[in-house]
Amino acid sequence: MSTVTRRVETVLPETGSREWWALYLLAPIVLIGAGLLAFPTLVYDWFIWQYLWGPVVADAAGHPVTHEGIRAVQGYNAVNTVTYLAAVVYSLPGIRVYLDQLDVTFDARLAYGFAPIIIAGGAMRALEDIGLLGDYAVWFITPSIYFVITGVTVIVLGVGAVARDRHIGSIPSTVGLVGSVWAFGAVGWAVWHGLSTATPLRLWVPVATTGIALGVTGFYYWGANFVTIAPLQHPIVLLAVFGQMWDAAQNLIGVTFFGYSPKLVVTNFVYQATNFSGSTFVLKLLVTLGIVWYLADAKEEMNHTWWWMIAFFIGAIGLPMGVRGSLRMMLGV
Repeated sequence: MSTVTRRVETVLPETGSREWWALYLLAPIVLIGAGLLAFPTLVYDWFIWQYLWGPVVADAAGHPVTHEGIRAVQGYNAVNTVTYLAAVVYSLPGIRVYLDQLDVTFDARLAYGFAPIIIAGGAMRALEDIGLLGDYAVWFITPSIYFVITGVTVIVLGVGAVARDRHIGSIPSTVGLVGSVWAFGAVGWAVWHGLSTATPLRLWVPVATTGIALGVTGFYYWGANFVTIAPLQHPIVLLAVFGQMWDAAQNLIGVTFFGYSPKLVVTNFVYQATNFSGSTFVLKLLVTLGIVWYLADAKEEMNHTWWWMIAFFIGAIGLPMGVRGSLRMMLGV
């Protein structure tokens, strides 16, 4: 261990203490604040604006925007993709501690209880694409929407814990109820908009994307029967496969029939390099199978909480994107 490392450890509070968590949570804010004070143009104009906040504003406006002569365009780029991923990874320990404090049981019921809220997030993103959210649109664009969904989930988890302790409900049922009402409301609003504006509804699109995802998941479940690794058929693993395949299916339909391009940096790069409309589908299928195989094989050795969170996170990435893409194509957006 180096001298610098030893000195740092003597200064830091005890791991897991309230002081340590306060430092953990405040560190990114302090670092960004210090950067803004020391190098405002570099940190804000050339980083935050150009790659993070600018694309959000551009997305809400529907066209590229400029600030201090720096142009920002909507959509994902390599910088914000890596930044968002790093933020998610950094937040996982805090989320785990919060769930542990609520004495949450990490099981399939909880994962499927969370699913409707994730789906509601995708539907809200589609409503923003359609232009139905007005001045609130900026809150339902990446990354703002992640803070909104996380905030709602944190609150509902707390309410569910209170309901459980008072023997009037449970955390999965509370989260599932709120998420289901929100999801049905958002999807219903999108459909009502299409019907009220005489927009030709391509109802075959959500049927096709959902059907493809279910078909692949079913085929995966059948194929897992021939492998001796039992966790491959775990309900959360199936949710992860379905979520990713729903996103892959909407990409496949959009690129093949409507001339869309994959939104994510990596998938769009593969599509542009191969010029194959099914490239995203194949890539997501292979990557998903590799990840769930690893998770299933490592289930006994990995901490259960971390295993559950990672497995659920894989599905939670795909679910909202599948919903968003399906609704947009259904309404011709």
